[in-house]
Amino acid sequence: MHSSSRELRALVIGLISAVATPLAGAADGAGDNNEPSDGMSVSFDGFIRSETAVKSSSSENPFNQRSNVMNGRTVNRSSAAIGGFSDTATRNGGRASNDLDLLLFRAELNLELKFTPNLSLVSKLRAVFDPGWYDEFEPAGVNSIAVGSQYGEPNYFEYFVEGKSQPNPLEFAGRNYLIGLPSFFVAYDNGPFNLRVGNQQIAWGQAVFFRVLDVVDGLDLRRHSVLDFASEEFADKRVPALGVRASYQISPDWLVDGYVQKFQPTVYPNANTPYNVIASQFTVHDLYDEYDSKVSYGLRLKGQAGKVGLQAIAVRRYNPDGVFRWTESGVNRDLALVPGSGAAMQGTPFEVDPSGVWSATEWFNYAGLARLSGVTAFDSAASFPAALALGAVPTSMIGLDPYDPAAKALVGQQLDLFFQLSGSGLRGHLAREYRPETLVGGGISYVTEGAPGSWLDQLVINVEALYARDRVFTDPSLSGSFHRDDEVVAALVLEKYQRFSENFPATYLVFQWLHKTRSDLFGRLLDGYGGDENTIGRGVSGGYNAFAIVAQQAFPNLVWRADLAVLYEGSGGVLIQPAVRWKPNDKFTLEAYYNFLSGSFGNESKNALSTVAHADELTIRLGWQF
Repeated sequence: MHSSSRELRALVIGLISAVATPLAGAADGAGDNNEPSDGMSVSFDGFIRSETAVKSSSSENPFNQRSNVMNGRTVNRSSAAIGGFSDTATRNGGRASNDLDLLLFRAELNLELKFTPNLSLVSKLRAVFDPGWYDEFEPAGVNSIAVGSQYGEPNYFEYFVEGKSQPNPLEFAGRNYLIGLPSFFVAYDNGPFNLRVGNQQIAWGQAVFFRVLDVVDGLDLRRHSVLDFASEEFADKRVPALGVRASYQISPDWLVDGYVQKFQPTVYPNANTPYNVIASQFTVHDLYDEYDSKVSYGLRLKGQAGKVGLQAIAVRRYNPDGVFRWTESGVNRDLALVPGSGAAMQGTPFEVDPSGVWSATEWFNYAGLARLSGVTAFDSAASFPAALALGAVPTSMIGLDPYDPAAKALVGQQLDLFFQLSGSGLRGHLAREYRPETLVGGGISYVTEGAPGSWLDQLVINVEALYARDRVFTDPSLSGSFHRDDEVVAALVLEKYQRFSENFPATYLVFQWLHKTRSDLFGRLLDGYGGDENTIGRGVSGGYNAFAIVAQQAFPNLVWRADLAVLYEGSGGVLIQPAVRWKPNDKFTLEAYYNFLSGSFGNESKNALSTVAHADELTIRLGWQF
């Protein structure tokens, strides 16, 4: 283990040891907001909740084996033009048929132990269970022996990192369960000074769907991906990290806030789970263990200058989303029609296995879905010395332009030949790395004044912008040189409480506009846009634009609340989420919201939401607070 990581972990262990004895002594007589005679107090609350997402369409996740768009489809394969032969292939695997996208049982306990008026321990224990009642992928059903435990029976919660069994501190996970302490820190408050030391989450920025200044933590997408209740604004998604955060109220109007924390990556859903977004024909080697000792740090200044609110941030971090490239598979397994080829195959980015890609048609189809280039991705893989030794010829080696139809035709012939020789399919192998970046950003807000009850009365106008210099992106070719470019991210946010009736509380309204110069909503480079089974994408110009409208209406008795969130991409993707919340008392809550997703209001290969458009669903959350 690296020295920085050891020091951070030792710090948390020391904190646990420091509070264990007084906590045990207080527990015997402690209850909700109980104050023992020694001056300490213990307060706790929590909830238990079921979360069920019922599918409203027959669409299944195309990135999973059981719902691969090529399953059961017979396609022609031809390598005759390069000395091979022609045949047909029908990818096996059957078709999944699920009634549910999600079934979770969750419990959370929040506990605060106050030692003195200035010193306390704050913790949150979270436990999640998913019984896995889905139409699951069974490797034996397709004779798959793919290397990597995450590519066998679906695993809903474990985060797999090469060389590391527990990448997220204070978290324990198995195939069906997740138990962790997303908050476990000591807090010290003394007048204008606040200090937090331990495992914690940090939220900056104000956008609902969009993260502009909210750059401190990555996201945990294992449970419901990005499709939770929109009004919760990623509150349940930020990946906690061991660190130190301090803030100081310089004056009544100005606050300075800074942190140093252990770097923790975004956690993506595993292969063949309901919200997986990485094609399951590919094996990911997560190399986070090489970055386990890295730290991120940042500073924020926030305040008020008259009627104008101002904030500025500066952050040095490792981008938690990571970047992907081809890597050697390390799997010595022969091409079925080329005995003895396994030694060479292990030096290529491919592994012979039926759970891989079967045809050039499938290759180009999924390159488009992943916003990659089917031609240049082949060239990068074919440039490995072992691939060249097996006869692969990158189109760039013979001077073909990647957008030339001849380049696509040559790549298709070579791919089909290798798939034919495999006797089944070829799995691609990718490495996930992390790169540092420096971010600077700022925001300005203003509250308008108008006639009471008018639209300009107390309208909050907020603008946020972020500049990332020399940001590193996954290249559409999956090259190890990646793609580097400056990026600007900006958002306009309008917020307003508007009363439409004397009989109802005011309606909370939000309008937002997001613009990104180089990547989409999910951080994918726009240069990979526009591809499909028949076309090599040329990318899109003009940047990425998205618009959001949110409305929240409480009813007179405050028992009912209605919500509506709409996200529209300028390129034709849409998410519409109506919701209703019923809370008849302080214990029981029923929430229901529907996600309608589509990328078909434009070119589906040129918007982000088409990636998750299969997830039309009704989610019901039934909770009990204590």
